[in-house]
Amino acid sequence: MEMRTSQTKQLRVRSVGTKLTESEYAQCEQVAARHGLAVSEWCRQLLLEASDGAYTRPEAKVILGEILALRKIVINLVYGREASEPLTEEHVRELIKSADSDKTTKAIERLQAALTIQLRGLNDGHHNQSVTNISGNGATTTGLAE
Repeated sequence: MEMRTSQTKQLRVRSVGTKLTESEYAQCEQVAARHGLAVSEWCRQLLLEASDGAYTRPEAKVILGEILALRKIVINLVYGREASEPLTEEHVRELIKSADSDKTTKAIERLQAALTIQLRGLNDGHHNQSVTNISGNGATTTGLAE
């Protein structure tokens, strides 16, 4: 006999369905198996993560973080050159340290903004909306990158 606690599980009574080709399904099976999950549970987890805006591929965070850090360094170097500041090794190290300190946070913010825009487009019926110009245009009015 099953003992029930005060915390009962919510029953899952709704479903979402889709059609896949044989190769698409096989691909999903392989990925689900690598995660130790049934295809349905793997799909469920991905759908829930995507619906609350939490899903972002880890490699996207790393790549975008590196691009944003590089962008910050380049903008600051160009601005320093225009202001005739001497370029010392110490100054470059400070720029790199500053860029590295917040690159992952900035990447996550921009990826979440992109997902929000994408989901908003889906909710508005614009299923093919492309996402461009996320979170600003580059240098600030002081000439220093974020």
